[in-house]
Amino acid sequence: MNQEKLTQNTVSYSVNITNNAVDSFRISSDLKTVIRVYDGGCIGIAGAIGECDEDALAEQAKEKLTQGIPYPESLPQGGERTEVVENEFFEEGEMVPACRALVGELACAFPGFIFANKINTIKYTAHYVNSAGCDYCYSGNTFVISLTIKAKGSANIMDLGYGTTQNYFDAKKIVSDVGVLLNVYENKLPMPEEELPVLVPTEVLQYIATDMIAEKYMAGSSLLGGKLGEQVFNKKVSFNVYRKTDNTTLDPFFDDEGTTLEGDQCSIIKDGVLNALITYRRSAANFSLPLSGSASSDFDGVPTFGNSALRLMPSDDSLKALLGGGRAIYVAMTSGGDMTRSGDLGLPVQLAYLYEDGRLVGVLPEFSLSSNIFEVLGDSLIGIAKNDAFQFMDETLIATKMKVNK
Repeated sequence: MNQEKLTQNTVSYSVNITNNAVDSFRISSDLKTVIRVYDGGCIGIAGAIGECDEDALAEQAKEKLTQGIPYPESLPQGGERTEVVENEFFEEGEMVPACRALVGELACAFPGFIFANKINTIKYTAHYVNSAGCDYCYSGNTFVISLTIKAKGSANIMDLGYGTTQNYFDAKKIVSDVGVLLNVYENKLPMPEEELPVLVPTEVLQYIATDMIAEKYMAGSSLLGGKLGEQVFNKKVSFNVYRKTDNTTLDPFFDDEGTTLEGDQCSIIKDGVLNALITYRRSAANFSLPLSGSASSDFDGVPTFGNSALRLMPSDDSLKALLGGGRAIYVAMTSGGDMTRSGDLGLPVQLAYLYEDGRLVGVLPEFSLSSNIFEVLGDSLIGIAKNDAFQFMDETLIATKMKVNK
């Protein structure tokens, strides 16, 4: 009988901000343990939240083998590895004063606006062990700022936002970044007459990412069906399962089934070619595909695919250089978008800026964008690069051409 155990603990230190002031501080801990046993081609699962008796949990998992849930029994083989990637954001007891000073500086620098929401530091640890000798441990932390910003006198709940995750804290850079958005916020510009490139967040890839999942692809319902090994996008597009621990997203070097990757990453799209499919242990076995390190599981659920470690890789070092110092439309806020099953994409844009020579120069009227995903990431693509208009915000943007519907 094979057995594996995954323990995950997330500790969050959260500063809440209301009406330009810090109003509360909260520490929360979320400890989860899952034990999975395998016998006769079946899986038994038991999970617990908080401290638990692991021997009793293992017995519960064995009892659940009688449910007859089929699952491959193969486990990762032998090996020990530990990765600790922790940063010191604040001295002990200094988080609240530092955040209070930051919020005060923002309120002073931008008196026409009201700031709210949260600033967090998050520490995440994951430990995977199995009966085949694997013992993997990861520990990391990150700084998360998520501000809502409302213009005084506005009838909206919020008018714009500023947020990012980073592996350090720098109040001066955060204030500078917010200034990039707010110093030109009242400079309302008409929509340019000429066709300009658009700078859209990498989240637009979510609309096509599910078509790379092995089950969907093999069921014949993927837009990429039959294209494994073929060029599907521009050569500048590379989409990886990225488990290098230099990331700020707290993704460990192993997935929830203990799968590790050569070089800690797997290329799903490589230079525009559909190189692999998103798999976990069961889908890889069912379809005779390699593992992509994409398993995810609830503390008491059967593993399935996950997308937390997926990353669109930059193709160019500088957005400014990519655009040759020219103008573009920077999409700062979009929600409610959708994609049809033929790949036609529509994105309502609630807030956009005119970008020129590496900086934002003013706010454009609301509009919507439309195109086909194969055009956005195909012939219309200019490149993928970090938004160098900001100092602290870690944001990668897709520079492409789309139809602007005024």
